[in-house]
Amino acid sequence: DRDIGILEGLSAEQYYQFRSAVSSIIHATEISRNSEYVAHLQELVARRAEDPAVEMDKQMAMEFMVKCADVSNVIKPTEVARRWALRITDEFF
Repeated sequence: DRDIGILEGLSAEQYYQFRSAVSSIIHATEISRNSEYVAHLQELVARRAEDPAVEMDKQMAMEFMVKCADVSNVIKPTEVARRWALRITDEFF
């Protein structure tokens, strides 16, 4: 919404960095990418076993958080999951 203007103060470079980061986060929710994320997480766990100071990239951390939120619906109580499923279908259809 252009009236809100939350990105208004960003330079062109900052705007495109923000847009790219958000786009990557959204694409992380694609179910076809699950094995890619599992492999990345397994690699990170192995690297941290050797060096506990190893940290996850901030962008990847944001993608993991949204991915977990996206797939967590199936473990919520049925009524909560149903309400969220209806919201999603309203948004996309």
